[in-house]
Amino acid sequence: MAEPILDYDSFFEGAKSALLELDTLSTEEERLRAEGERVTKAIEAEKKAVEGRIAETTSKRLKEITSTYDAEIKKAEDIRKSLEAKKGKAKSKKVSERIADETKDLHDHIANTKSEIKSEIKKEKLPGFCGGRLYHTFYFPHKFFDFVKIVLAVLVIFLAMPMVIYKLIPNHRTIYLPFIYLAVIILIGGLYILIGNLTKARHRDSLLKIRALRDTIDNDFKRIKLITKEINNDSSEERYDLGDFDAEIEEAKVNVQSIKDKKTAALSEFENSTKKIIADEIADNSREKLESLNNELEVTKQSLGSIAARRSEINLDISDKYESYLGRDFLQPAKIEALQKLISDKEATNLSEAIDLYQKRQNG
Repeated sequence: MAEPILDYDSFFEGAKSALLELDTLSTEEERLRAEGERVTKAIEAEKKAVEGRIAETTSKRLKEITSTYDAEIKKAEDIRKSLEAKKGKAKSKKVSERIADETKDLHDHIANTKSEIKSEIKKEKLPGFCGGRLYHTFYFPHKFFDFVKIVLAVLVIFLAMPMVIYKLIPNHRTIYLPFIYLAVIILIGGLYILIGNLTKARHRDSLLKIRALRDTIDNDFKRIKLITKEINNDSSEERYDLGDFDAEIEEAKVNVQSIKDKKTAALSEFENSTKKIIADEIADNSREKLESLNNELEVTKQSLGSIAARRSEINLDISDKYESYLGRDFLQPAKIEALQKLISDKEATNLSEAIDLYQKRQNG
């Protein structure tokens, strides 16, 4: 129960003292809160920095391990590829030798047939081109592609060539085209007939014999091509004596796989053991600092708790002893000083009169 104020000086001094202490405690409480937040942020920053160093270090170590093993794997792969390339060259050489050996008789037969053609041309005193493929295509066609070549030649010579000549003539006019076609037909056709009269008409039997010899050469080339294809498609390597290469290549493959297995084991060891050791070492380097910060935070929290409890106690005490008399608006040292002066100067006899007088003067 509230009691009447008997000693106003004691009342006012007590109120000012309590407010001063409350203000001091509130300031200290705010400072300790700010300090706690600062230390908490420092702790979080240090933890984050530790996590960053751990992540950076482990990532770097992992890349280094991977890079080292990858370099060794590449070297081993290069050795394997080099051995396979050497084997391929050796096989190609032996395949070429086998082809040459198995087609030797055909090549010799082709050479003899060509000599026979040259002899026939020399005996009949024919131009050298009479033994060529082009001559026999146009004067003794008997194969499908001979007729295809003749059709293409006619299109080029009697259609395309006149048009090209026509385009090349300066200030050309359409009237020139019939004459150009006629000239080409006469020249080319005449040349064709002339060559035919000088060769085909006079030496038909010899030229037919040469054509038969050329067919023999073509057949020999077809057989050579077939034999070459069969040899190239033969997957068996037994006859080529490549066992030493196979042993070295197999050893190189085993070496590559061995390094890959070691890489897998090293990465597993890193993930399951080494990574944790690195993390523990980095964490240990910061443990002392974190412990210091945590201790500082704990001390700050304890001080803050003590100060907050005392501030609450003083605040409630002010509420009980002074607020009920003065009201919340007059719980200020300056206003209390003013009320105290009014009573000490005998301008007011009690607190209510002092408050009323103060408010009237403030309101004008």
